[in-house]
Amino acid sequence: MRDIKGKDQISHWIGIGMAIAAILGVMVLASGCTSTGSQGASRGDMVKVTYRMAFPGGPVFESNENSTPLVFVVGSGQMITGFENAVLGMNPGQTKTVIIPPEQAYGVRNESLVGEINSEYLGAILGELEKRGQFTRLKYPGIEGVIFHYQLPDNTVVYYRFTNITDENTTVDQNHPLAGRQLEATITLLEIMK
Repeated sequence: MRDIKGKDQISHWIGIGMAIAAILGVMVLASGCTSTGSQGASRGDMVKVTYRMAFPGGPVFESNENSTPLVFVVGSGQMITGFENAVLGMNPGQTKTVIIPPEQAYGVRNESLVGEINSEYLGAILGELEKRGQFTRLKYPGIEGVIFHYQLPDNTVVYYRFTNITDENTTVDQNHPLAGRQLEATITLLEIMK
């Protein structure tokens, strides 16, 4: 009788062990099925996005939503830091709106980059550069003055904003036109192309 009871106990414990193993197996499989398996976009990933840029509460001044998506490598420095940071962790199909501080956008204003120049002299230089197609005019809502950007031979882009234009002098500001400004970016991640 003892033998049978012992065999019954062994069978009982084997049955419980198998049941526990089956339950654990189902839990592992179920957790695998519900997990996306993705941590979202990370540094070094090539991503494809659409975006809108505005000043917080203001009109959109730049967008690619109805044109070619933007492709860049996250963390490569191709985009402003705040834009790249916003994309980190996003998954395809996700849209996010963030406020980017000046320090993560185009920097704070540097007043040493603001000065005056003789208007007649400036007009002659700008006229010649415009004839050659070496200047591009830019417009941003709410930013006064005439804004140009110019690409130097080493591919560095410099900006000039001209304000307080009189017959005698013109104020020249070499800060990026968006320096010192918060930006509102709405970004949709279309694809991670690892």
